[in-house]
Amino acid sequence: MPLLHALSAELRSLGGIVVEDARVVGVGWAGLRSTVGVRTNRGEIIAGTVVLATGTPILDRGGFFSRLRAQRSYVGTFDVGDRAPAGMYLAADSPTVSLRYVRRPGADDEPERRVLMVGGFGHEVARGGSERSHVQELFAWTRRNYPDAVLENRWSAQDYSSIDELPYVGPLLPGESRIQVATGFAKWGMTNGVAAALAISEQLLGTGDTWADTLRTWRPSELRALPTAAKTNAQVGLHMTRGWTRVVLSGKSEPGEGEGVVFRRGLRPVGRCTVDGQTSTVSPICTHLYGILDWNDAEKSWDCSLHGSRFTASGQVIEGPATEALGQV
Repeated sequence: MPLLHALSAELRSLGGIVVEDARVVGVGWAGLRSTVGVRTNRGEIIAGTVVLATGTPILDRGGFFSRLRAQRSYVGTFDVGDRAPAGMYLAADSPTVSLRYVRRPGADDEPERRVLMVGGFGHEVARGGSERSHVQELFAWTRRNYPDAVLENRWSAQDYSSIDELPYVGPLLPGESRIQVATGFAKWGMTNGVAAALAISEQLLGTGDTWADTLRTWRPSELRALPTAAKTNAQVGLHMTRGWTRVVLSGKSEPGEGEGVVFRRGLRPVGRCTVDGQTSTVSPICTHLYGILDWNDAEKSWDCSLHGSRFTASGQVIEGPATEALGQV
């Protein structure tokens, strides 16, 4: 947050404008292709150049949704007394676990203390079974190794990895520099994000260096990753088929508290969930490429196993390539 505050302050000092609480729903050419129009839920912006720095590009042009894998991972912070490690560690085995400490200011006159941060236990979005089971696995691992650990906070994150493990930074389409993308940071956003910003700014200002060629959006290294791309998209097709088959074979239509179910009403798929006593009924068809959504029982959201789009219990877009809310039923 201090980094974001510093960046936004510098942007404003240079005459820039920061707009919050607006969702971009489309980007296209304007003015006989001389400018770029950015459509949002609060109006349209005209620009000379646009950088899509969303987790995954919200434009299907360029096919980045088929060149990225969406992954979720989980993190918890724990009070372990004076046992928090003094370094940062990453397990070499499975499941992936990372450890580090964070400094937490003490309350009132209490001294600063170290808190243990445990992360990992990730999986591809909506493909790892119960999300809550992964959170519980994280807790169990921590308490096996730190029996006195007391949970203080927990959260999760969504990240995108490219088929050749390097970020995509550069034009959305070959030869057209007015719409740029930066994606595929693979959980290293604080470093890859800065590298992407440097690469794009140098390109736009005409001061680019050869190091950035490694990250360009259309690069020869992807040819070596074609088998990975084929496997990734074959899995997408498999999950598409499984989702629609699940609708045909569905039974339960009344979810308990914290549950979400997908069932069939005639020929029409229906998604229903109950969160904090409030039951919502939506169309469980992803508005991106029409996959059947899965219920995320850890975060109470509708998640898409195809390309990682996510929606709230009531159907509003959270993230991913989808830009439209779920239909109401």
